[in-house]
Amino acid sequence: MDVSLIPQVIANGLMMGMSYVLIASGLTIVLGITRIINFAHGEFYMLGAFCAYYFFQMAGVPYLVTILLAILAVGVLGMGVERVLFRPIREFFLPSVVVALGLAFFLAGTAAWLFGPEEKVVTSPFPGVLNALGATFSVERLVVILIAIVIMGGLWYLITRTKLGRALRGVAQDREAASLQGISVNGMCNISMGIGCGLAGAAGVLLGPIFIVHPYLGALAIFKALIVIILGGIGSMPGAVLGGLLLGFIESFGLTYLGGVTDVLLFAFIFVLILFRPGGLMGRVWVIRH
Repeated sequence: MDVSLIPQVIANGLMMGMSYVLIASGLTIVLGITRIINFAHGEFYMLGAFCAYYFFQMAGVPYLVTILLAILAVGVLGMGVERVLFRPIREFFLPSVVVALGLAFFLAGTAAWLFGPEEKVVTSPFPGVLNALGATFSVERLVVILIAIVIMGGLWYLITRTKLGRALRGVAQDREAASLQGISVNGMCNISMGIGCGLAGAAGVLLGPIFIVHPYLGALAIFKALIVIILGGIGSMPGAVLGGLLLGFIESFGLTYLGGVTDVLLFAFIFVLILFRPGGLMGRVWVIRH
């Protein structure tokens, strides 16, 4: 075991972990408020990555502005999807699952048709390396960590310190009571979808320059997001943060020191966790009522 790699492994784990936190937090918000498992959430992440390619790489829009544009564009698309597709069937579990899966295939196929199936490369907006602690760190990955922390800090402030955040939490806890207080359940569900998809889009922009951009990014993203919310707890925002960081560090340390056996150990850990804590580390057990 090469201990000299530990600082870099920690940085990589934090970078991937914060990216998972962004994606899973968005999925958690949508699930907690709308009660819909949005299996197309990964495709919104994919669209964010294409925003990085077309806005930043092709049009020359500044990178930070590209992040804001991606959050806005993908978030508005998510709100439209909620209004047209999900709202009429929001109370029906299986139909909503079928629609979400169909939407995932539709968005991936449409992206392949519009943008082409070829892989695309986004130039690093922050090239260079930083030497510290006896290790070499990618400036780009450190910036990704910083931006992700800032975005999550803004989300925390929105949820905990604003009137909108209180309304969102009220709908998540008890829809009927929130409605009696004059809160629009439909409006909060629509806003939550916009926030959730916007977070996925932000993650796509952040990871677009690090990985290859293509129309089928979404499948792996939603898979990782589901792992995160299972680890942290369904519907728990602190659980999404904990689960995302945990997954990031497990992958970083595992792939560096254990290689391909990492996935086997990860799923063994998840299996044991579900046996003893079905609700995840910080969540509760959800019961589907027919």
